[in-house]
Amino acid sequence: MKRILTIILLSVLIAAPAGAQLYLGVIKGEAKKIPIAVLDVSDETGSPSLRALAMDVLQADLRRSQIFEVMDPKKLDLSYSGKEEPKADFVKRGGTFGLTGAVWMRLARKSGDITLTGKIYDAVTGARIANKEYFGNEELFRRMVHTFADEIVSQYTGEKGIARSRIAFVSDKTGKKELYVMDYDGQSQRKLTADRSICMSPAWSPDGKFLAYVSYKDRNPDIYGLNMETGRRWKIAGFEGLNISPAWAPGGNRLAVTLSKDGGAEIYLMSPEGSDLDRITYGVSDNVSPAWSPNGREIVFTSGRGGSPQLYVMNADGSDVRRITFEGTYNASPNWSSRGDRIVFASQVRGVFKIATVNPDGSDFRILTDGPGSDENPMWSPSGRQIVFSSTRSGRSGIFIMNADGTGVERITPADANYQSPAWSP
Repeated sequence: MKRILTIILLSVLIAAPAGAQLYLGVIKGEAKKIPIAVLDVSDETGSPSLRALAMDVLQADLRRSQIFEVMDPKKLDLSYSGKEEPKADFVKRGGTFGLTGAVWMRLARKSGDITLTGKIYDAVTGARIANKEYFGNEELFRRMVHTFADEIVSQYTGEKGIARSRIAFVSDKTGKKELYVMDYDGQSQRKLTADRSICMSPAWSPDGKFLAYVSYKDRNPDIYGLNMETGRRWKIAGFEGLNISPAWAPGGNRLAVTLSKDGGAEIYLMSPEGSDLDRITYGVSDNVSPAWSPNGREIVFTSGRGGSPQLYVMNADGSDVRRITFEGTYNASPNWSSRGDRIVFASQVRGVFKIATVNPDGSDFRILTDGPGSDENPMWSPSGRQIVFSSTRSGRSGIFIMNADGTGVERITPADANYQSPAWSP
């Protein structure tokens, strides 16, 4: 297997301390972030830039996880620059300053590859919780650090981290709206299509192996599938009229899509290969933008059946339709959190769209963004702690991420082109 495509991971796990379950309970209740510090990155590669990159990426990953409060060890009188890992007594000093966790890394070279060794400590006892080693070239270095960051999240919460997740999006940087993918922090962008037309609405399969998207390459909005591992592409839906807004069912065996082949825009279910078509909405108004609940039992969608575009929830077979938004004149592009507790969408406020959330039963309607420009196409992170969206607040459309409560807004794409339709991978 080619090294450029693979990170070889060797791991030695040491049982988590007894207090780890307590930390998990704190995080689930979201009462308090875990104080943690990256003590040092020992560099044996002779490349100060790699050391700086490792420190910057890891600290940013830990902050974005919304699980940790990343502390500065210098302000805690914990400056460390030894080539060997710190002793337990030194780590315990951090515990006396309020740290719960501590991290140390070493960079070296072996047979031309970079070796990243990461160690995680319980700052209260000084005990090492885990020891991880990652091997790869410089092109894979950022992903190696992301992988270690996800391991830290897993050790303290039992959850899967988001640092290795990706975001698919649409950009016109070549003059046409093509489909791209990038790391969750905006780095390592890669173009996926060369349709020389308009691509839109990418949607990840639950296992992250496939993308469904809309393309006008045949001069009609059709839905295509893309195998992210092999590059295979196929047309899923190419009926006359609209074939738009694909959404994968949690099991990955069905897609909810919007088609206008029978007149108005209606929601259908179909297989990823385009067979077994089943219409589930009927009405005098368009029904569009389906999104599945995490348990696969319900679908939220946008409909104008009440006089203006609003959000509705129905059972996955189309039964028991109920309206859930009554505030705002135009609510669209819903997406269901992986936790199942909130739905994010774009809501029109004074003529422009802003990002909003609501409970699945329609309670607790909240507008999260404000300021100039239009904020659209919201999507939850895999953890449900962040939201990605596109915005024209700075002129050209860019992609931003923020915390689930609307704080910590961060732009992750440059201003060299328009970036739209973000879709966060599993």
